[in-house]
Amino acid sequence: MTGIPVHMQRAESVLREARHHLDAWIEVADARAPVSSRLPWLRRVLERVPAVLVLTHADLADRSAVAAWCRILDQPCFALDAKKAPPAVLVRWLNERMGRPPLRLFVAGMPNVGKSTLVNRLAGSRSAAVGAKPGVTRAEQWIRRGDLALLDLPGILPKRPTLIAAAIGLVPESDYDLEEAARTVLAALPGPAAERYDVVAGERDPLAAVARHQNLLLRGGELDLGRACRAVLQDLRQGRLRPAQLEWPSDEP
Repeated sequence: MTGIPVHMQRAESVLREARHHLDAWIEVADARAPVSSRLPWLRRVLERVPAVLVLTHADLADRSAVAAWCRILDQPCFALDAKKAPPAVLVRWLNERMGRPPLRLFVAGMPNVGKSTLVNRLAGSRSAAVGAKPGVTRAEQWIRRGDLALLDLPGILPKRPTLIAAAIGLVPESDYDLEEAARTVLAALPGPAAERYDVVAGERDPLAAVARHQNLLLRGGELDLGRACRAVLQDLRQGRLRPAQLEWPSDEP
C-alpha cells in the first residue's frame, strides 16, 4: 500500500469488511481501454461476490470492439454512456439475477472512469460527487434508493497504471509523463489523428505535426510540444478524437 493516498487505503479496508454483506458488485471501466482501466487485484479481493462489468464512454469507442470485449470478458458486461444511457437494463438484470430486494451493491472503479456518474444514475439523484479530475469522491458512502443500497468508495488506482490509463485521465498528472502519454495516443489512433491534425502515416514526429497544424509555437517560432501534448490529451478526453479505441480484444494479456 506504500504511496497510495490514505483515503484509498481506507477504501480497501472498508471493502474487506463489507464484502461479506454484498449481494453483488459493479466494476466500472472505460470502453476505450477495458484492460488498463480495470483493477485485477480488486477482483481477487471480491472473487466470491457476483460481479458485473460496466464499460462507460462506449459512445467514444469503436462499437465493434466494445461488442467484442463484452463477448470475451470473464463476467456479465454492459456497455453504456454513463452520462446519457439509462441503466434500467442493468438494474433489471441485477433484480432478475439476485432475486430479492433490497440489493446491496458495491460500485468500484478507477478515479474519473465514470463511477460516480453511474452511481448517480442508479440512485436517481446527484448523491455522489462528480468532477473532471481523478479522486473527487473522498470517502466511502452508502446511497439508498428504494430497493437499492449502493456503496460508493473513492476511485482506486492500480498498482502499476499504464500510459493508456493516464492518457484517458484516470491517473493524476504528476504520476506520468505527458509527452509519453500523448505519443501513445497518436500511435494508437492513426485514423482520428489524421482527421484531427492531418498527421500522415509514417510521420517522423507526429507530435511536431500536431504542433504545426494547431499553430502551437514558442517565441521565436519553435514548435511548442508541451502545448501539443496537452492538446492531444484534452481532445481525447473531450471526445474530439473518435472512435478512440485504445485497446482491442487482441490486446488482452
